[in-house]
Parts: sequence; C-alpha cells; structure tokens
Amino acid sequence: MSLRLFIGNETDRQPLLAFKTQISHDPENVFSSWNDSLHFCEWEGVTCGHKHRRVLVGSLLDLQSRGLVGSLSPFIGNLSFIREIVLFNNTIGGKIPDEVGRLFRLEALFLYNNSFNGKIPANLSHCSNLKFLSVGKNNLSGSIPVELTSLSNQELLSVHMNNLNGGIPPFIGNLSSLQRISVTYNVLGGHIPDSMGQLRSLTFLGLGDNKFSGMIPLSLYNLSSIVIFALANNDLGGSLPTDLFLTLPHLQWFQIYGNQFTGSIPVLLSNASELKVFSAELNNFTGKVSVNFGGLQRFLKLNIYGNNLGSGDADEMDFFQSLVNCSSFQYMGLAANQFEGTLPKALGNLSTQLKFFSISQNLIFGEIPSGICNLVNLTNLYMADNKLTGTIPSDIVPSEVGNLVHLVELVLSDNKLSGEIPSNLGHCTSLQYLYMDGNFFQGVIPTPLSSLRGVEDIDLSRNNLSGQISNFLEELSLKNLNLSFNDFQGEVSTKGI
Repeated sequence: MSLRLFIGNETDRQPLLAFKTQISHDPENVFSSWNDSLHFCEWEGVTCGHKHRRVLVGSLLDLQSRGLVGSLSPFIGNLSFIREIVLFNNTIGGKIPDEVGRLFRLEALFLYNNSFNGKIPANLSHCSNLKFLSVGKNNLSGSIPVELTSLSNQELLSVHMNNLNGGIPPFIGNLSSLQRISVTYNVLGGHIPDSMGQLRSLTFLGLGDNKFSGMIPLSLYNLSSIVIFALANNDLGGSLPTDLFLTLPHLQWFQIYGNQFTGSIPVLLSNASELKVFSAELNNFTGKVSVNFGGLQRFLKLNIYGNNLGSGDADEMDFFQSLVNCSSFQYMGLAANQFEGTLPKALGNLSTQLKFFSISQNLIFGEIPSGICNLVNLTNLYMADNKLTGTIPSDIVPSEVGNLVHLVELVLSDNKLSGEIPSNLGHCTSLQYLYMDGNFFQGVIPTPLSSLRGVEDIDLSRNNLSGQISNFLEELSLKNLNLSFNDFQGEVSTKGI
C-alpha cells in the first residue's frame, strides 16, 4: 500500500520527516529511502498522484506490521489531504496527538495493537468523514468521548482491549452508518443504552468482558442485520425473549456466557438457521432443553455448562437426536448442570467432526454407549462426577486401526465404572491426560499403556487396582501420577516420575 498526498512544496515532506524522527527503531529499514536523494514521492510507502503530482482522493499512509518503535508526531496533523492512516501491529506509543483531529478528510485511522496511552482525542469528532476508527489493543484510558457520536459516517468503532471506563455514550444511536462495534476487554459499566437499537446497519456487536449490568435492551433483539452478538462476561441478567431467534435471521454467533441470565433457553432457537455458535455457559438457566437443532445445518458449538438445566423428565435428553442432523457439529459442553438420565444412543450418531464432549457433574446414570467409538475426531471426553456404571466399552478406545486415535483428554473420574482398564487404551497415542480415579476398576495397570509416550497426567487413584506397580511408568514423560488408595504391592519406582 502507499501514501498519496497533496504535494508540490514542503507541506507534506516536512510532516513525513517529523514522523520519521519520532521512530526510534526501524528493524526493516523502512526509512532508508526517506532522504534528500529521492523525491518523497519515491520514498518507501509513499506514492503521489500523476495529475500535477497531486492526489485529492485515495491518500493512504500504510506502515502496518513493520516493527516500528517510537511515537506519533503531532505534525501528522499537517497531512491535510490524507484519507487513511494505517499503523497497526507496531510498537508506537505515547498519546494519540490531538492534531489528528485537524485531518478533516480522514476516513480511516487504524492504530490497533500498538502502545498508545492517554485518552482517545475528543476532537476526532472534527474528522467528519471518518468511517473506520480502530484503536484496540493499546493502553488507552478514560472514557469513550461522547463527541464521537456525531460521526454519522462511521462504520467501524473498535476500542477493545484497553483500559476504558465509564459507559457507552447514550447518543451512540446517532452513528447511523455503524456496522461493527467492539469495546470488549475494557472496564466499561452501567446499562447498555437503548439507543443502540437504532443502529440498523449493525452486524457485529462486541460488548463482552466489561462490567455492564441490568438487562439487554429489547431494541437490540430487533437488529435484524446482526451476525455476531457477543456480550459475554458482564453482569447482565433477566431472561431471553421467547421470540428472540425470530428477529435475528442472520445470526451466526450468540455469546452471552458468564452473566446472570435466568429462565429457559428459547425453543425458537431452532429458527436461527444461520447459527454456528450458541455459548451461554456460566449463567442461571433452568428447565428442559427443548430446542430442535435439526434445522441448524451450520451449527458448530453448543456450550451451556455451568447452569441449572435439567428437568428430570424421562425425555429430557431427546435433544441429542436433533443434533444428529448437524453435520458440522464440533463442540458440546453440558457439564455442571442437572441433566438426569442415561446417555442416549444418538450420542454415537453425532457428527464425526465432534472434537469436544463434556457432560461431567450431572446426574447421568447407566452405561457409556458403545457407539461413542464412532466419534473418530474426538479429542476431549469428559464424563466425570456422574453415576455411570458398567465397564468401559471395548470399542471406546481404538483397536489397531481407527476409532478414538485423536483423543487427548479422557476424564471418567468419580463414577461407578468397573471392570479392567482396557489394554487397547494404549493405542490412544495422542493421549495427554487420563483421569479414571474414583471408580471400581480392578486388575493391573495394562502394559500397553507404555505406548502413551505423550501422556503427562495419569490419575488412577481410589479404585480397586492391584498387582505390582508397572515399571514402564518411569519411562513415560509424566508430570503427575496418582495411584493412591488402591491395592498395589511392591516398591514404588523413584525413577522418571
């Protein structure tokens, strides 16, 4: 990319040189051409127009990702015809100069991922043509200037990962062209302004990881253009409207985890045909999951752990069957709820793309369905703290070829499982964490576990295992090994563990 400037005298050359002098480290030697032997139109990153060597449109300064260290010269405000300043992914610090507010033709200011501190200049509101303001991932403080709400052409407001406080300006609805707003990872608080419901072009709403409280304004649920709805890790509460997913036809990501939401999960979630991610963990949702997920062909992730979901009804696990139709499904987090019943056979018919399944800390009883071996891409399997009984299905772990060869973490702790530890567990060569403690396993530690060269943690404590403690354990790369409260005999090796 290039810098196209109004030139013909020193008007632009001097601000550029001033910019250069404020850069203390230039690892890619960007400024080697910025000297008197070349016209500044030939400097790296600088391109001038052909008509009278002047350009009034398309002017752009782009020195992104060059490893530059220094500060931003206030003389940048003299580049009066510049349209875009793109300096993201550097280590430019100090304050954002107030003089930037003099650039009334400026359309884009990209300072993301630098080291700027101080406040966002309120006089950026003078840049009446500004469409894109991206100053995220810096060390900025203070509040979001209320003056910025006068920028009716603004399409992007990105101030995430700073130390901003206060609230969202109440006149945010004036930004009628706004398409994306990201204020995540700040310390903003108060209520979300109802005026945000006026942002009819909004596709990305990122308010997560702040201190917002109260209820989500109902007007936000009527923003039919929304694709990303991300309000996680705040102190928001109330229940979700029953017709919520009728009014957001383009919704793909719905993230409200880490709040205080109550009530049930709306049945009409089934109407969000474009939905990919539903992430509502760590709230206070209750009742039965009655959603028919069968029509969500793009659905990837269901995470509802850490609620109080569950009804005790005989059919409360029936929603598994509808998930069978979600051919791209990859993640299912149901842990720490009140789900009660047996694991349905439909678990084994879920998408072979499933990588993560967790149903720990529920009231699940009965046996582990043998069909779980069909989930050939599963990497994380958590079933701890339930009432599972019976043996581990012989095909839950791989035979010589296939099945759960990608499994990284297997957690079956604190159930009522019995029988011997399957010897073909040794074929799970990707396994790093094996937790089978707190069950009724018996017999010896099978020698084929010696093939688990990448395993770091093994916990087989509180079972009925017996025999000699296997010598091969000292050859593994273990960080933690717990064999306590069993019936082992002989000496414990002091090598390698």
